[in-house]
Amino acid sequence: MVMTLLAATSFGLVTVGQAHAATTSYTTTFKYVDATTNKTLKTVKTTGTKNKTYTYKPVAIKYYATPAKLSYKVTKASTITLKVRATSRKVTVKYVDRYNNATIKPAKIEMAPVGKTESFTPVSISGYQVTSTATKKLANVKLDSTVTFTYDKLFKLTQNMVAIDTKKSLGTSSQMVRRGQTVTVTPTPVANYVTPAIQKVQVNKDTTATFNYQRLYNVTVNAVGSDGAKLGTTNQTVQQGKSVTVTPKAYPGYATPVSQKVTPTKDMTVTVTYPKFYTVNVVEKTADGTVLATRSMQGQAGQSVTVMPGSHAGFVTPDAQTMSKAGTVALLYQIDRSHQDDAYNKLIASVDNQNQAKMALAAYKADYTQAKTLAAYQVAQQVMSNISLTSLGNQAMRVVDSYDSDDISAGTKQGATDVTMTEGATDSYIAYYASGDYDWVVNQTTKQGAWVKSDLLTTDDVRNGEKYTYESSVHVDQQGTPLSNLGHLASYDVQYGINGDPDEAIVKVVFARNATTQSDSSKVIMQDGEFYINNNGPLIGLEADSDEKWTADKAFYTLTFTMDAESARLLETHTSFITYGIGTDATSFFDLTSGDAANKIAAA
Repeated sequence: MVMTLLAATSFGLVTVGQAHAATTSYTTTFKYVDATTNKTLKTVKTTGTKNKTYTYKPVAIKYYATPAKLSYKVTKASTITLKVRATSRKVTVKYVDRYNNATIKPAKIEMAPVGKTESFTPVSISGYQVTSTATKKLANVKLDSTVTFTYDKLFKLTQNMVAIDTKKSLGTSSQMVRRGQTVTVTPTPVANYVTPAIQKVQVNKDTTATFNYQRLYNVTVNAVGSDGAKLGTTNQTVQQGKSVTVTPKAYPGYATPVSQKVTPTKDMTVTVTYPKFYTVNVVEKTADGTVLATRSMQGQAGQSVTVMPGSHAGFVTPDAQTMSKAGTVALLYQIDRSHQDDAYNKLIASVDNQNQAKMALAAYKADYTQAKTLAAYQVAQQVMSNISLTSLGNQAMRVVDSYDSDDISAGTKQGATDVTMTEGATDSYIAYYASGDYDWVVNQTTKQGAWVKSDLLTTDDVRNGEKYTYESSVHVDQQGTPLSNLGHLASYDVQYGINGDPDEAIVKVVFARNATTQSDSSKVIMQDGEFYINNNGPLIGLEADSDEKWTADKAFYTLTFTMDAESARLLETHTSFITYGIGTDATSFFDLTSGDAANKIAAA
């Protein structure tokens, strides 16, 4: 007899073939394994007859894909492994305290599709604050995962405001603060109390910050005039236990009383009486009207006030004045001139020719004696202090001969051009002092003096490019018959003690050109000049220091000869003459000292 059997199990359905008596059976085990983790999920066992072929239909496992049914042949006891693919994975969402990692809410299990991205959002938990509200994401889910949200424990921070004087609470406020957080607590202002300083509080449990408030008292100041007038009211606050100086406010027409110090123990009123007064306006000014200072003074009615002048540098302080009614007092300040001539007198005393020095400094002295303002006076004094005078010799220095000069633009001060020293036919100019780059020059005819810049004095004071001084001089005029159609000798000077050397002398010979003589700029009228003295033997011959060229408007020409003083004195007793070229090569001979001329110089 043959039977067809269907073998059923609790884990699957197996179709079997025909049954025969006394057959051999074996157990086949179906093992379900996670294809990703190799974790065994389940096992199913079936029994089958040897050499028989069966069809197995896999069972369904939650969150896994069910494999297709399969055919197998029983030959012995065996195990068949089925790799199953997960369709979802378990995600455990935890909620923990950041401080100690303790669980503060039971974990939540969620399933996330495999291969997808799943998002998780933190939940609110009473008494806690999540550290981050950001959503957490699991990208490309493959395995079971855990998502953890951390929270900070919240504690209550209470602000308690207490009045120091009554020990009573002025109010409270509170806020929730994370564990471990340091909070800056700013106290709430309360009327009529001093707001205390802020506090920094670290919170690790429910905490109370107590603020002590110092009481403020109101001090009202009533101002009342001595005539009964109500002038006004002011208010100020004073901290409990402190003193305050009540400074009365000023009111027009009343004298301001002195300040008072009070220490209030409650709100209080202070009455201040103001005496009726008059105002004296004080103006301190200079002679030119410049105001140095102004101020006002108060005098109580029926009493006088003394106006004391202030001190101002550079001015003489005037006398005090007395006032007994309202008005204006003008205090006049004069420039302090008590030492105005100190620098001037010192400079005058340092030189010999003091009259000339006074002339040279007259304009500078006038600057400070006539100064109207302190600034102008001080500047003039400084200028005077900086001036130096260098004497140019006992008898000064011949600077410019009138016949060889043009009008000179100069000044009564150095650097100025406010005067013109006009040339005269017989004028001569002498420099008495040097000061820096300027010389004090005086016209010996007009007695006009001026400061002339040294580099303008380049005519008869030039000897080898330098000015020179001399100690004494003899001047002789020559009015003889013209010895040439060009002109005649006009005069000569013998100067001794050149630049302080008593053994050196200079002879200056002046030639007067005829007015009808035509000038020729290509010619030298006094060229290669030579000076001869007949010394009862060989002639003493000297060459001129320089030549003189034609100039259209020049009437006089000068040759200078440098010699020793002994030779120069021979002019008193011996015949002498000079030679020099007329034109370019002609030579003329002119007697200098002979006959009457020698007697003139001897007499001089």
